[in-house]
Amino acid sequence: MNISQLEGFMYTAQTGSITAGAKKAFISQPAMTKLIQDLEKELGTPLFDRVGRGIQINAKGRTFLNYVEATLQQLNQGIDAVSSPVSTRQRPIRLLVEVASALIPEIITQIHQIFPAAPVQLTQRISTVNDTENFDFTISTRQPATNLRSLPLLTEEILVGSLEPVFQTSVITPAELASHALVTLGRQTPLRRTMDAYFKSQRVPVDYQYESDDPASIRALLLHGIGIGFIPAITWHATGSQLHLTRLNPNPPLRTIYLTEGQSNETPQNRRLANALVKLFVDTRAQSL
Repeated sequence: MNISQLEGFMYTAQTGSITAGAKKAFISQPAMTKLIQDLEKELGTPLFDRVGRGIQINAKGRTFLNYVEATLQQLNQGIDAVSSPVSTRQRPIRLLVEVASALIPEIITQIHQIFPAAPVQLTQRISTVNDTENFDFTISTRQPATNLRSLPLLTEEILVGSLEPVFQTSVITPAELASHALVTLGRQTPLRRTMDAYFKSQRVPVDYQYESDDPASIRALLLHGIGIGFIPAITWHATGSQLHLTRLNPNPPLRTIYLTEGQSNETPQNRRLANALVKLFVDTRAQSL
């Protein structure tokens, strides 16, 4: 068994295709087929099931893949550790945070604890869900692509907030909000899309007087007493705790935030970071308004 065999198996498992795996390994398809066959013969067990003219990794193959990915990752780290200083620079961690921007400092802290030498490339908006594959980690309310690992971090209610009390009760209907000027994020932002869909479902038109693409600007406007805005109960806790809050009923608006990994292979470090981000959001849930 050699490194080329392990890499060839990993590429084939990650792509789900001998042809694609061979292309990634820069070898021919027949060579990759023989490599996989030799590896299975040496292990004494098939790693893939043959389905028609294609292949599908089986349970033993998935188990072996976890060890192979971890082994090759450690090997590459060892090579970096003894190479020249220029080559030891880690590649950037590509992070997309479309929602929960108030938690970005804590998210970056978690990244640096696990990848202390890695630069971080932070993006806060993309055009399509398919673009999430260009990032190592995505935090978003977009429904994750089915071919990527993802999990829900939390589901939170969207409240109505203002610096001064505007409503006489703690619960209002969407129709009662329609006559008030609102402070809101831009049309292409996740929170705005959530609220637009909510009011459309309630058949209630609303008046957006102030708009900004920057969540921090919206929070600052609300804290300066300008308008009425929408406050996610968990991720905007720090802002909401300084405002008068009102619930929308019936059927209050909700949103679910997902963590998605953009890479098909999960390294031990990526797994640690994913677990740390999950814990961060679990801890944040305890502060719900």
